[in-house]
Amino acid sequence: MKAQEVGVKSNLNIILESDNQVLDEVMVVAYGTTKKSSFTGAASTVRGENIQKMQVSDISKSLEGSIAGVQTTSSSGTPGSSASIRIRGIGSISSSQEPLIVVDGVPYEGSLNSISTQDIESLTVLKDAAANSMYGARGSNGVIIVTTKGSKSGKAKINFEARYGFNARGVKPYDVITDAGEYYEMMYESYRNSLIPSMGYAGASQYAAQNLISGNLKYNKFAGVADNALINPLTGKLNPSATSYKWSDNWSEDPFENGSRQEYNINIAGGTENTQAYASLGYLSDEGYVVGSEFERISARVKVDQKIGKYVKVGGNIAYANTIQSTFGDTNSNYSNLFMFSQNIAPIYPIYLYDTDGQLMYDEKGNVRYDFGTEYNRPYASEQNPLAVAKENIRKVLKDNLSSRGYLEANFLNDFKFTLNIAYDVFNTNQTNFSTPIGGDAASVGGRGYKYSTRRGALNINQLLNWTRAFNDHNITVLLGHETKNDKYDYMYGHMTNFADPTNPEFSNAAQYQGLSSYSAEYALEGYFGKAEYNYANKYYLTASLRRDGSSKFHKDNRWGTFWAVGGSWRIKEESFLKDVNAIDNLKLKASFGTQGNDNILDSDGYTIWKAYSDLYSVERVDGEAAFTKKLRGNPDLTWEKSNNFNLGVELGLWDRIDVNADFFIKETKDMLYASPLATSEGSPTFIYRNEMDMKNTGFEFDINANIINNKNFKWDVSLNGTTYKNKLTRLPASKPADEFPDGYQAGLYWRKIGGSLYDFYTYEYAGVDQATGAPLYNKYVTDEKGNETGEIQKVTAIEDATRRQSGKSSIPNFVGGLATTFEAYGFDLTIQTAFQLGGYVYDSSYSSLMNQGDAGTNFHKDMFNRWTPTHTDTNIPALGYQVTDQNIANGNYVDFFLTKASYFSLRNLTLGYTLPKNIMQKAGIEKLRVYLTGDNIWLLSKRKGLDPRLYFTGETNFAYSALSTYSIGLNLTF
Repeated sequence: MKAQEVGVKSNLNIILESDNQVLDEVMVVAYGTTKKSSFTGAASTVRGENIQKMQVSDISKSLEGSIAGVQTTSSSGTPGSSASIRIRGIGSISSSQEPLIVVDGVPYEGSLNSISTQDIESLTVLKDAAANSMYGARGSNGVIIVTTKGSKSGKAKINFEARYGFNARGVKPYDVITDAGEYYEMMYESYRNSLIPSMGYAGASQYAAQNLISGNLKYNKFAGVADNALINPLTGKLNPSATSYKWSDNWSEDPFENGSRQEYNINIAGGTENTQAYASLGYLSDEGYVVGSEFERISARVKVDQKIGKYVKVGGNIAYANTIQSTFGDTNSNYSNLFMFSQNIAPIYPIYLYDTDGQLMYDEKGNVRYDFGTEYNRPYASEQNPLAVAKENIRKVLKDNLSSRGYLEANFLNDFKFTLNIAYDVFNTNQTNFSTPIGGDAASVGGRGYKYSTRRGALNINQLLNWTRAFNDHNITVLLGHETKNDKYDYMYGHMTNFADPTNPEFSNAAQYQGLSSYSAEYALEGYFGKAEYNYANKYYLTASLRRDGSSKFHKDNRWGTFWAVGGSWRIKEESFLKDVNAIDNLKLKASFGTQGNDNILDSDGYTIWKAYSDLYSVERVDGEAAFTKKLRGNPDLTWEKSNNFNLGVELGLWDRIDVNADFFIKETKDMLYASPLATSEGSPTFIYRNEMDMKNTGFEFDINANIINNKNFKWDVSLNGTTYKNKLTRLPASKPADEFPDGYQAGLYWRKIGGSLYDFYTYEYAGVDQATGAPLYNKYVTDEKGNETGEIQKVTAIEDATRRQSGKSSIPNFVGGLATTFEAYGFDLTIQTAFQLGGYVYDSSYSSLMNQGDAGTNFHKDMFNRWTPTHTDTNIPALGYQVTDQNIANGNYVDFFLTKASYFSLRNLTLGYTLPKNIMQKAGIEKLRVYLTGDNIWLLSKRKGLDPRLYFTGETNFAYSALSTYSIGLNLTF
């Protein structure tokens, strides 16, 4: 509160006035800090204590539902995996859409999983031009500034935190058939129906029953029942004698078991008025719920700040992390993907190998043998057993990350401050991918091994000169700066096959060379920038910034780009007509406009292109011979992708309890890279990158923070944030000109046109089921001789005769947000954090594969119980047995039947803690002792069991490693 002088009176009536200067929050921004009241841009901050409540091995996964304007997806739940982050929507097609990460004031190229959440003081997201234009060439996708903990003067304090718990599968699998008898009955029906056209009903029934096992499924799970007597051909039902199993293996459950999670962190902080220090040490062991998936990290950090006299301050910050991540292929449609395999394989097949009497079989060493489907010619994924190979395969990534920061700060001539920042980061990665020869994809080549070794050194130096002057009601701040960045990247790769020892992944154990490659690349960025801020009477604020960047990724003629921003705000609360309105604590209008760039160009595999203007070649082994191959066509005309950003916002504070921030934004991305096709006569590759597309995001975001109750014994806080935006393409590639493609063009699953979004689905229209036959129906839009639709719609059974059309549905959600609340009472604290999404669609390919019409050995979704039969015709699910490809709705032809609402609601975190009374703890020399129970990813509600919309930005499922649910007990001790 504001200090006041009062005269001496017998009775005093004192009203405490809010002191905005004291209450004015300081926030981290580009190249420094500023008061929130003077900030004209759009930014949001998450405090470290909120991040630390989340049990995540990567900071990025803590952001879901936490910040307005930020959307995250986690393509894999594997421990140690990162989330993809989008700030204010889609930012590019061919370049990276990830925001720039800045750690302690310097851009950071390493993995966020190398930073312990316990070391984080705050995380600030810069969203608009006024906030991030100072980062110029790298700011178009937004900026995330991570500030690590430091120290203050005073007695040294030690903080120790320990957590122990377990990880479980957070999203239940799809609702597939688990009863073997039900599966046999359905496959019999499918087999019979497919034979009826050639054999008639009676003949097909008898033949299908006689040959269901021997000629189709190969495995009879039931003991005591002959293969040809399993199904009664008269009823189509299971033989009543089929009551006992030869084996009880369950692919849906057995491969998955809970993994342990333990985390320990200790830090010490303290110092004198002139010297402050902070040191931390952390350990994390995070095991997944699938064998072969785990993450381990050892991290350490030391920070020191030292004053030298009155005007000079120096400091250093060194952090080291060693991480080991074990994974397996989980985001593809190969049979080696355990998640796909376990969902798609029928419930009649075992995990282990049994003889015809149901007895386990062992190898010569006494080890139980796995069933690879070769002994009995399993029709589904023969020669595959992903659980067996997951136990034997190696997918291990070892990283050593060393990050160092140093600064010198000198104040002179009263109004000037010079700052020198030097940072050097080194990231060493060694990766081993080994596929065992005992079975699976590499069995035919005697095992397969890959080794990758990379080293990246990143040097960043910037010099900043600040001038600040206040006179009367005028306040001016000017910043001039220069920054240079130099990265060196070294890469080595080897590939060998035919391993003598099936357990040894080293190349000395392999006989056949398949490939060897290495290269080095360098990247340089030079930037000159300036920023000016002016405010009058702390009411009217103006800012302007300019940056000139040169990037070595572009040809010298297109290397330099200029980026700028202007912003302004009006603190209406400071006007006389509102100054005495006690209900309103803050009211501010703000606006900004500017441009940023993006030079983070990626190839079709997602790897960085270091020199976009030069051709790139590699030597590959083809049919045993070395071949010189062009991998990339350089384009000297290629230049920056540019992002123009407009922001209009309002900040409102009420009754010293409620804070509201709302922003309307327009984000235009210009000159997006597009892989423009070339004539086949040009050779490989058949495309070249050009700046050919534009798009625009228009949206609105808000966050509300309310302190509902705040008294001595009880506190209750609630926060809500939300974002909505529309994405529109505004320029098509030159190879798809609007005059030739007035309605747009197809891009795989999507249709792209002027005014449409980047991810508008392009599908066949499913028209239900022929009530007489059970055949699937599709819409065909009849056209005249000029190709124009006549308005007539025909129902066809062959999808090749149907019309593929714009569905009018997009993967982009209508609204995303988060809701959180915290209660504190009598030492207890309860935190509940949720996230949600409304609207948008996902093409559920995973569900599609389970809605097949009877592929031998492939499981069914239980929705197939509602299929068409002669006695059940009122349904939209076709009859079993339509094996003709163009009649199967699940044949990968993108039928809109599988477009599914992507709305969801998740309970992200629930934490219940208790802090022991301070007076008791102090007697024991303990400042604070808190114990707690916490759970992450506790519950997910989505359109379909097994569907997790949080995994996908682009809107197509892929049987990925689903999210972890983590439950732990923890202790936090300060003394």
